[in-house]
Amino acid sequence: MTDKPGKPAPRLAGVTNFGDDDADYIAPPPRAVREQARAGGEAIGFVSDRPAAPAARATVKKRPRLPSQFPDHYNLRLREGDRERFDDYAYRHRLAKGDVFALMLDLLEAKDRADQD
Repeated sequence: MTDKPGKPAPRLAGVTNFGDDDADYIAPPPRAVREQARAGGEAIGFVSDRPAAPAARATVKKRPRLPSQFPDHYNLRLREGDRERFDDYAYRHRLAKGDVFALMLDLLEAKDRADQD
């Protein structure tokens, strides 16, 4: 019978592997100590090849909120095919859909006035 190889043990940061003994484990230094060592190394000319993490921006400029060009929203339920007719009309005449909607309202009001007279 042959022994199946098991999964290798996960690598630990700061491990010096001088044998199979776990007594060789050296814990990595805390972040503050690493940052201090990095700053000291850069001060004497040793610059890391890895880019540093981007510093967080202290102040974020926010644009002033502009008033909406279209403050009102309206939802319509259309029968099947009417949406395509509406879109096709707007495309054929090269009009914005809002302009086509305003034109429809104008025509409806004109028809309503003609019916009242």
